[in-house]
Amino acid sequence: MGRLRSKVLRLLVAVLSLWSFSGCGGGTKPGPPIFPGRVSLTPSNNTSLVLGGVMSFLASAATASGTTIASSSFTYTSSDTSILTLAPNGVACAGHWDLNYTVCTPGNSGPVQVTASVLGASSIPTWVFVHPPIDAITVTGILLNGVPVQEPCLSQSQSMTVEAHAFSNGSDITSSVGPFTFSANNLSVVNLIPVVNSAYNFATNQVTAKALAPGITQIYASASNVTSTSFLQPQLQSSLGASPRLDFFATCPIQSVSLELGHVGSGQTSFVAAKSGSQTAYATVTDIMGNSSLPNTNSGIVLSQVQLTWTASHPASIATSNSCFQSCAISTPLAGSGSVTASCSPPTCNVGFPLVPASLSSTTLLDSCTQYFHALYPQFVDCRQLIPVPVYPDTAISGVVTGSPTAASLLATSTGCASLAPAACGSSIYSLSTAKAVVGSENPMPTSPNSLLFDLAGDKAYMGSDFGAQLINPSNFGTTNSPYTALGTVTGKVLAVSTSGSLALFSDTLHTPNQLYVVNTSNSTASAATPLNISSATAAAFSPDGLKAFIVGGPTGNLLYVYSQLQSLQQYLPTTPPANPQLQLSGPATAVAFSPNGAFAYVAESSAGAASANVTAFSTCTNQVATDSTLSIPAVASLSSNPILMKVLPGFHIDGTDSAGNLIPDGVHLLALDSTGFDVITSTISAPAPGTLCPQTLSFFPVQRIELNQGPLCASSSACQSMNFFTSADGSQLYIASASYASILVYDFSTRAVTGIELLGSATPINADISADSGTILVAGSDGLLHEITTSLGGADLVQLPFPNLPNYLNPFCTGLPASGPCTLNLVLARP
Repeated sequence: MGRLRSKVLRLLVAVLSLWSFSGCGGGTKPGPPIFPGRVSLTPSNNTSLVLGGVMSFLASAATASGTTIASSSFTYTSSDTSILTLAPNGVACAGHWDLNYTVCTPGNSGPVQVTASVLGASSIPTWVFVHPPIDAITVTGILLNGVPVQEPCLSQSQSMTVEAHAFSNGSDITSSVGPFTFSANNLSVVNLIPVVNSAYNFATNQVTAKALAPGITQIYASASNVTSTSFLQPQLQSSLGASPRLDFFATCPIQSVSLELGHVGSGQTSFVAAKSGSQTAYATVTDIMGNSSLPNTNSGIVLSQVQLTWTASHPASIATSNSCFQSCAISTPLAGSGSVTASCSPPTCNVGFPLVPASLSSTTLLDSCTQYFHALYPQFVDCRQLIPVPVYPDTAISGVVTGSPTAASLLATSTGCASLAPAACGSSIYSLSTAKAVVGSENPMPTSPNSLLFDLAGDKAYMGSDFGAQLINPSNFGTTNSPYTALGTVTGKVLAVSTSGSLALFSDTLHTPNQLYVVNTSNSTASAATPLNISSATAAAFSPDGLKAFIVGGPTGNLLYVYSQLQSLQQYLPTTPPANPQLQLSGPATAVAFSPNGAFAYVAESSAGAASANVTAFSTCTNQVATDSTLSIPAVASLSSNPILMKVLPGFHIDGTDSAGNLIPDGVHLLALDSTGFDVITSTISAPAPGTLCPQTLSFFPVQRIELNQGPLCASSSACQSMNFFTSADGSQLYIASASYASILVYDFSTRAVTGIELLGSATPINADISADSGTILVAGSDGLLHEITTSLGGADLVQLPFPNLPNYLNPFCTGLPASGPCTLNLVLARP
C-alpha cells in the first residue's frame, strides 16, 4: 500500500510540474478541449432497409459550444448484429458483412438501433427497421374502438385514422417495416398528422387524416421506395350490411353558395351607390352533409376559410378585394355598373375536378352508394354530389355606381397593315386620354395588329397579329421600358381574355393547320402557349372564375369546344342524324357570353336548315345543354333573326317594355342585336332540391322583341362585323354604332324612342368602344378622326381628334402603303 501511495504522489508531482512549466513565462495557450459535447449521426431519422440491403451512416462530433472536432475514430454500433452489422466506416449491412466488408448476406428481420461514439460520447440512436422486400402497400381507413366515422365524406375539421400495411409475397410485414411516409395528391384537402408511438417517440403506420378544403384526394404511404396505389375508406356495418368500399378521401364538397350584401340574412343582392364608396358582400357556403358557414347553437360544425373565387365583371366600377373567403369588401372606384360573383371553383375549392373515382364511375355504383349512405344520413342526398364540380351562387351581386364621368384612357390604331410582313409595312399605336385634346406621340409596334383586347383590370392588352402576337403594357408608353412582350410563335386574332387577365385565346385561321392558342401570362411576361386543334375559331368567352372557356369554330362555325386547364379539350361534333341533339349547335355561332354568376354559358346561333336562330344555354359545370326547369326541355330560346352581337347585362331591373308593350321581367338579361333590332332574352336562375350534380337550374321567359324601325343597321357582312352596341350604366338606354348611320343610335327602354347622337362632319362609325363609366363613346370615324361623344344630357360629339402623319410618311399609322391605301383609324379600345 505504501509503495502505491508513493507512486500516486510522484505522478501528481510530475503533473503539477508540467502545469507550472507550461504556465511559466506566458507560454503557449491551452489547446481546444479534447472531449466532445455532442455526437451526431446521419441519417438521424428512423429508416427502413430491405434484407441484404446496405446504407451509409456518417458521424460528426462537436464541443458543447459547437466547435467541430476533427476525428476519424468513430465507432459504429448495432444493438443486434444478427439483424444489422456495420463496417468501420459506417456502412450498414442488413445482415452480415464478409471479412472484407464488400458482400452483405441477409440476416434476421426486425428493428435495431445504430449509434456512433467517439472519445467516450455517443449519438442518439437511430432506429433501422430491417424487413423482407416489400411488393405491396395498402392504405385503409380504420375504425378505432369500433366507433364509425362519417362517410362517405368528412365535413371540415372532422378526422379519421388511416393505417398502412406492407406485404411481402402475400405476408403482412408491417411490424418490421417501421414508420411509413404518408402523402396525398391534394394536400389542401387533408392534413395528415402522424400517430406517434409514445414508447419509442417515432411515427407508426398510422396517421390522423383531418378534413380541410372541400374536395377529394388519394392518400398514399411509402416505405423502402415502394408506394401504395390505392386508398379505401373504412367499411361501416349497419342494418343494411357493409357499406360500399369508397376509394378516395373526401372533405365534403360544397353544394351551394349564397351571396348577400351588408350582412348575412339581408337577402340583398343589388345596390345603387356613389363612387369612391365601399360595402361588404357575404357568402354562405353549405356542404353536402348540410353543414354551413353560419354560426349555430348546437356545437355543430361551422365551415370556415373555404377558398371561394371572387370576381368582378367591371372592376373599374365595382371591384373586389384579394384573397377573400366567406366575406369580401367591394369598392366602387368609378361610376358605372357591374356584378360580383363568388364560386366554389377548382382547383382551390371542390378540389379534384375533373376526377371521377372508380367507386363512383357507374350508375350502379352511384345508386348503391346513395342508397346506403342516405339511409344513414338523411341529409345526404346523392353520391353524385361527391364528384367535384364548380358550384356557383344562384344570384350574383349587381350594382350601379353613380357619379360624374371621368376621363377615359384608350388605345387607337389601324389594322391596315395586318396582312403585310413587318419588313413591308410597320404600324403605330397611340395611347391617350380624353382628359387632353391631343393624341400624343405615336408608338411603333413590332408587328401590325389585327385585333386588340384589354384584360378586365386594364393593365395589359393582348394584341393579335398575323406575324406575332404581342402583350402590351400601356403604362410603359412614353418610358424607356418597352411596352411590348412577344408571345412566342403565337399568331392570330385575340378572341377572349380571362377575368384574371392571365389567359387569352388567339385564333389562327391563316396557317395550315388552323390552330387556337391558349396563352398563359404572369406579371406581364409571356410564360406558355398551348396550341389546340380548333379550326376557324370565331368566338369565345371565359367563365368568370377562369375555370373554362367555351369556344365556337369549325368550317361552318357550328362546332363547340370547352377548354379547361384542368381537363382535356371537350369537343361536340354534329352528326347526321344527331346522336344527341343536346350536344351540338344547330347553326353557326356568332357570340358566347356567361351569366353574371358564372353558372351558364350562352351561345348565340344563326339559323341553319330547319333550325331557327337561337340562344342556347349550357351548364358550366357539365358542359351540357341546360334543361329549362319550367318546360323540362333543352334551354333554347328562339330569336327573330340571325344575331350579330350579344351582351349579358348585370342583374339589374330594366324599366321598360318591348315593342308590344309588355314589361321586361326581372332576371338575367341578354340582348341579341340583329340587322333591324334586338331580342331581349330573360332567364331566371335558381337552386333545385339538393341531389343534382350541378345545383343551378335555368328557365327562359318568352323572348321579347324590340324593333328599332331604322331600316337595315348594316348593309354588308363586313359592315355588320364592325358594328358595336353598349348599354348605359343603369341599363336604361342602348347605344348602337353602325357604319350605316352618321350618328350613334340611342334606344330608350322607358319611352321606346330611338334618337341619335350625330357625328360632326357627317362621319360614320368605323369602330367604337365605350368608357368604363359609360359616359364617353369613343368612335373611329370614317373621316379618320377620333370622335369623343358624351352620353350625358342627350349626348353630343364634343371632341374630334386628328392623327398626324408619321415622320417621313404621308400616313398617320403605317410606314408602308397597303393595297387598300393609307392606313386609317379603325381600331379603338377603351381601357375597362
